[in-house]
Amino acid sequence: MTFVATNIALAGSDLSVNKTKMKTLDLMTTMMESRAQDAADDIGNFFQGDGSSFGGKAPMGLAGIVDNGSDLATYGGLSRATYNGLNATVTASGGTISLLKVRQLWNAISDGPIRPDMLLTDYTTWAYFEQLLTPFQRNTMTQSDMKGSTQSNASGYADLYWDGMKVLRDKKIVTGNFYELNTKWLNFYGLNWYEGTKISPSAKVIEGNVYEDSIYAPGNAFTWTGWIRAYNQGAINGFVILGGQLVCTNPWRNGVLTGVTGI
Repeated sequence: MTFVATNIALAGSDLSVNKTKMKTLDLMTTMMESRAQDAADDIGNFFQGDGSSFGGKAPMGLAGIVDNGSDLATYGGLSRATYNGLNATVTASGGTISLLKVRQLWNAISDGPIRPDMLLTDYTTWAYFEQLLTPFQRNTMTQSDMKGSTQSNASGYADLYWDGMKVLRDKKIVTGNFYELNTKWLNFYGLNWYEGTKISPSAKVIEGNVYEDSIYAPGNAFTWTGWIRAYNQGAINGFVILGGQLVCTNPWRNGVLTGVTGI
């Protein structure tokens, strides 16, 4: 298990001024929302890494899970050279992406009913993949919302699909990586902090953030410790903490195309 903590520190003098008629925003609420989003942003970076940050105390990420030993020689304390099932399929794209390369990677990690169920890439590579589909395919897609309902989208599209899988994009993904994931064996196991209150980084004061719409909020994944008063200065401090670990019990069934720069 790992723990990621983001502190929120406020000076008593600032809080005192904020209680006067000069206040335009609630300082405490605004800072808590801002730092909670900073925490979520940092965790997004961790989930793209290999868990080596902060002396190996960071959460594991896709770079360490979808790997064949070239980045991490061990996974879960076991040698990838000894246990071949810990190795994902990592394929250098040679600079270009094609439907053939995507299918060949799919073939390498599939067997009968066992197959990837999620395609994940960065925004630039998503745009390259978009160009591989014919105009007819692109203009007759169905648009799905986060609740699972669908609606006709004849005049355009918001999502891409390939072989029944949605092609997702995320700006945290390393540019040029195109993941094919089997989420059946990929889960985040959370562990609540021993005390505190469950919170969500969705904001009410700060507008235009990615958690403004409740359907995108990650739920009660974070714990708020409450305010701790400093004993030697006029200030308060608290922590937003996420505990847990991203775990894959079958790296063999995941793969990635790397180094995509065009079509």
